[in-house]
Amino acid sequence: MKQGTDWVEQLVELHVLAENGDVDAARRAAEWVAEDPTARALWTSVENDCERLRQPSGQD
Repeated sequence: MKQGTDWVEQLVELHVLAENGDVDAARRAAEWVAEDPTARALWTSVENDCERLRQPSGQD
């Protein structure tokens, strides 16, 4: 799946879809990050950013 410069956008889109219950997106993302350490690192970064944004203000 990682082709061209928009692979980051593709991975983030899969993350959003998976977080909102899209089983197919979650499966595709899991396969991707299992095979690609760079994608796995980005996925972890996106997860951390999302978790930080969910926290109430002042809880940093």
